[in-house]
Amino acid sequence: MSTQTSNAFSFRWRSWFGLAVALFLLYGALNVLGAIFVPLSLHLNGAGGTGRPLVVAPEADAAMLGRSLSEVDRTDPRLGAFLVSFMDSMCAYMMAFGLVYLGVTWFALRQGQAWALWVLLIGGLAIIPYIVVIGQTYARFGVSTIGILLTQLVFLAVIILAATALGWFGLRRPRSVPASA
Repeated sequence: MSTQTSNAFSFRWRSWFGLAVALFLLYGALNVLGAIFVPLSLHLNGAGGTGRPLVVAPEADAAMLGRSLSEVDRTDPRLGAFLVSFMDSMCAYMMAFGLVYLGVTWFALRQGQAWALWVLLIGGLAIIPYIVVIGQTYARFGVSTIGILLTQLVFLAVIILAATALGWFGLRRPRSVPASA
């Protein structure tokens, strides 16, 4: 009688692949947490009440608007409320993205599904063209954002590309070998 072993993927946290999964989960969690805390903070403190950026950085956003976000709240409450609502809409999509990212990572990638790795890579890198367009828009109005946006791009690329490379190597690892009869 021969014994048959499964060719199922064996996930281990303490592996390069486990580190890849952890990085993807971290990235998804950061999006979910941001989608919770940004609107909460804005609704409690107004568009400029937190000292945090709405788009790029407080100084760049103020240069783009021609005044600080606190001044917008004070002098034009409708515009301040619009900016907060605009961030609500952006954070709604950020929440959806983060939850899908967590789900694909946990339920597909962790089970060794190769398609999940490529979906996570494409989903993570899909943000890059938007960051570039934001920088171009600010530059068109004479507001330099190169250092700030470059930092965001490097952070994004390091997490997503490192997780993808680690995941790719982990998926290439040999599966369980069936025992001989």
